[in-house]
Amino acid sequence: MAEFGITTSIKMASNECPFGPLPGVVEAVTKAVMGTNRYDEHPAFALAAAFAERVGVAADQVAVGAGSVALLEQITLAYAGRGDEVVYPWPSFIAYPQFTQLVGATAVTPALTREAIDVDAVLAAITERTRLVLIANPNNPTSTALHTADLLRLVDGVPERCLVVIDEAYREFVTGADVPDAIELFRDRANVAVLRTMSKAQGLAGLRVGFMVAHPTVVAAIDACLIPFNVNLAAQAAAFAAFSQDEVIAERCALITAERDSMAQKIRRLGLGVPRSQGNFWWLPVGEPSLRLGVELERRGIVARPMPGGIRVTVGFPEENSQFLAAFVAAIESDPSLAADWRLPTGDLARHTADELDRLDRVVARLAAHATLDHSGRTEPAAGESETWDAAKVWGHLGEFGNYWVDELTRIIEAGSAEAIPFGRPRTDPRRVGSIEAATDSDIAANFASVARAADRLSTLLAGCSAADWARVGLHPAAGEMSVDAQLDTCLTGHLEEHTDQLDSIL
Repeated sequence: MAEFGITTSIKMASNECPFGPLPGVVEAVTKAVMGTNRYDEHPAFALAAAFAERVGVAADQVAVGAGSVALLEQITLAYAGRGDEVVYPWPSFIAYPQFTQLVGATAVTPALTREAIDVDAVLAAITERTRLVLIANPNNPTSTALHTADLLRLVDGVPERCLVVIDEAYREFVTGADVPDAIELFRDRANVAVLRTMSKAQGLAGLRVGFMVAHPTVVAAIDACLIPFNVNLAAQAAAFAAFSQDEVIAERCALITAERDSMAQKIRRLGLGVPRSQGNFWWLPVGEPSLRLGVELERRGIVARPMPGGIRVTVGFPEENSQFLAAFVAAIESDPSLAADWRLPTGDLARHTADELDRLDRVVARLAAHATLDHSGRTEPAAGESETWDAAKVWGHLGEFGNYWVDELTRIIEAGSAEAIPFGRPRTDPRRVGSIEAATDSDIAANFASVARAADRLSTLLAGCSAADWARVGLHPAAGEMSVDAQLDTCLTGHLEEHTDQLDSIL
């Protein structure tokens, strides 16, 4: 404020929770500080046991630290040193290079693709010297997240001698149906450690409490690097108090994620593409002018976090987000060159992306409502046909949609070819018929879950597509050449809309 002669500013740089302390936290801390002449329990065993019970693991699988970043430092000290390599995608959490340098290890930093972690690039970067693989999911600062199959493929592809650290600092803000809980997925993997923090959703950034879930041998190894009493008395008391506030935390996170998604769509409709966020922040892929745009935002009272290639902006209260948007628009209008290197589609294509994301959200919401209803009738036959369907068959087709067509579109886009890529299968293909029959025998909840996971993957893909990606072409065995938009209309979102209309007709 002094530098630019302004009277107010909003800090949107550190991914903090905008809400104040959770109910009961201030009282717990106040009571705890009455005993600050004494040390608290050194390894915080009681707190570790309480967290272990919450996530369903044994107490000896949990370590407690002064935030997940302190645990990350302990992991790096325990597992890497001179002559070793630490692999992490870049850009990612700024502490990764700091701690790698601290222990004298060599950083290996595969680049992101579409502002997201490239699993193939990470696996290709691993050598005999690799000791640690660090994965932020969601990724900080780009806000994107790996989906279940990709994270499984990454962990399965890492040699057992390497420790994979999955940093889930923003887990509570994840809304994607196919973004996995790494504790649930990897609790029994000997070479996987999962980090969580209470600095974000629980609002304890100023007190610092984090957890690691890993094999007991990993916990023992990093406990050997623990600074005595590093999780202080007040922090432990605050953590215990926060453990009883799950409902309040969920309500706060829902408000934050709704604002996050709404703001992302507003930015796209301004004509500037942004990736789909799974954190409490969004990423402006501004490219080379990131530092200049950061200064222009500061001149207008917004403190964000410029980084190489983009700017990370923390979600605030609605009025703060509106002030950010006004400052952002004013900065771009005053100097259009600030958006000249934007790394995702701009103009009408960014707005088209927003339309497609809204369209997909609408049909998934319709299906969610249908999943709670009883459908006892049958569809009307299509023009010129006599066949009618019951709800089980409709849901079978929806469930078969699953991930197949998203996989096909992803394959076409990732091929990066100007030529039409063969994809799809005819209606009579035995594999397609068999998968529909299997899905028809599944319950509605399973079929809806399949659709939700596929829609999550499709949303992430579309939000990250470049202009060149949107121009890719597929070659269907029956329909011939199909653009990405044609595939969306015929095989993907339009497919969902067609079957949702069928469920409407049955009701």
